[in-house]
Amino acid sequence: MEGREKGKKIVPFAADAAFFFERGVRFLNRHDLSRALKSFQRAVDCEPGNAVNHCNLAGVLSELGDFEKSNEILQGVVESIAPDMSECYFYMANNYANLGQYELAEEHVVKYLEEDPSGEFAPDADEMLDVLIHEFGGGEILRERRRQQHETTREKDLARTLLEEGKFHEASELLEQEISRQDDAIAARNNLALARYYLGQMDRAIALCEEVLERDPANVHALCNLVVFYRHCGQDETYHTLLDFLKKLVPLQFDQGYKLATTLGILGEHQAAYRIFLQLIQYGDRHDPTLYFALAAASANLGQIKRARQWLLEVQALDPETDIADYYLREMDRVVDARGKFFMSYTYQLPFHLRNSGTTGLMQQKGATQVVHWAKDPSVRSSLYFALYRGPYSTKREALQAFAVLGDRETTHILKEFVKDTGQSQDIIWNGLFVLQRMGIHETIPAYLQGALQDVSIPMQDERLLMWNKLLLSILKDVHQQMAARDQELTHVATELWLRYVQAVYTDLPRIVKRSVWSAALDYVTRRYSGRTEPQAVVAARYEVSVKALSKAAHAIMITL
Repeated sequence: MEGREKGKKIVPFAADAAFFFERGVRFLNRHDLSRALKSFQRAVDCEPGNAVNHCNLAGVLSELGDFEKSNEILQGVVESIAPDMSECYFYMANNYANLGQYELAEEHVVKYLEEDPSGEFAPDADEMLDVLIHEFGGGEILRERRRQQHETTREKDLARTLLEEGKFHEASELLEQEISRQDDAIAARNNLALARYYLGQMDRAIALCEEVLERDPANVHALCNLVVFYRHCGQDETYHTLLDFLKKLVPLQFDQGYKLATTLGILGEHQAAYRIFLQLIQYGDRHDPTLYFALAAASANLGQIKRARQWLLEVQALDPETDIADYYLREMDRVVDARGKFFMSYTYQLPFHLRNSGTTGLMQQKGATQVVHWAKDPSVRSSLYFALYRGPYSTKREALQAFAVLGDRETTHILKEFVKDTGQSQDIIWNGLFVLQRMGIHETIPAYLQGALQDVSIPMQDERLLMWNKLLLSILKDVHQQMAARDQELTHVATELWLRYVQAVYTDLPRIVKRSVWSAALDYVTRRYSGRTEPQAVVAARYEVSVKALSKAAHAIMITL
């Protein structure tokens, strides 16, 4: 018996802050506030620098009615531990309201809205401020401050919307204006860095992140942006060092956690992403379908299909009006591979079916509406910019075709910059000018032609618009040559009709096998439109082509005019 006792090994158990934190959450879920209070106090004692533990302790104190002690702790968080933890002001405002100190409640809720106008509690804070002002009087100064804050918020929301729609130049202009007005605008710099990244301006994107980190070394958004930029640039050593650091981070705020988890998921660190998304749900008391969808994506990408299905069922329950969860559940049944893997994006939306098919796949789709919808995805727009500036000639042409269909302000800005690029070939610059004309631009713009910047007036009505396509230009010249002897006055009509036709079918140009067939067709159509029609057989004989081939090509031209 004694020998067996000696052989036993006792493994000591060291309860850390995480243990007491999880224990506190369990007691809180059971509404055992007394034990929850003790557990969160122990968590604070173990990790006094962890702001989340302090906030949890303050929350339990508030539930117990000790509002003054709760505010004392929250004030300590924003003064000494986490100055950027703006939600503490909202918590304090609620405590002051419960104490009947409405002026202080007003002051703190406005402080929260100033610090984080689009934050998690912003709608509740707005409602609370309305009640405080209308029910308890006063608040004129605070009302004005809120009005000014809302104006700023609308501008920020517009910049964010432009980013989400892939209008990076327009977003950049707004963000640069905000930075010029407010030098310490951290969020604007982070968003501007993303815009520069999507535009392919990697050096400027990285520089902006570094500016943010000089001002705020622990800024999670800048760190997450930077790790993506490093990977894109192939800076492997720096990338892995920063990635390892991010995997160890404990985010203090919801938006930090969401950004970090999404970034890790995009980078293939699905287990780390899953852990953070799960914490956001467990400890944040959020019922957001995007979070459950992200958990489903992380699970699926880890090969845990059964768990992914369970999370998608949660999405169905939370968001029954969309069919996003339905779609992925069906796809799981259909295409789970032999290894039990099913890849899911972390973006809560139905996938663009052309997302991975390239620009050629885009241009093969019929219907401009579908193209515009497809190209609203920022990653797709970014791919188009990359193809336009760095792709081979054929890819540049396809990107220009996509931009020709979009025709929005962002596209106009991009193309005006593109035609000034000294690194592009002459025919592709002419191609860009052609697209600008097709989009209805009426102005004089600089373009890099014949080795120098030249002013080009758009619209142009001559054959210069066909400089980008030698075959199309040759067809027009063939017709001009045939008409030069006895029908010189018709050459300008032929030019106008041919330019109208090419602009109409630019995104779906016909396959021209025999140039003379199309020259004959243009000749015939020109004479017909000028009231000087000749029999098709006569025109066909002049160009030595068949009447059938001429008729088919002529019909293709006429139906677009």
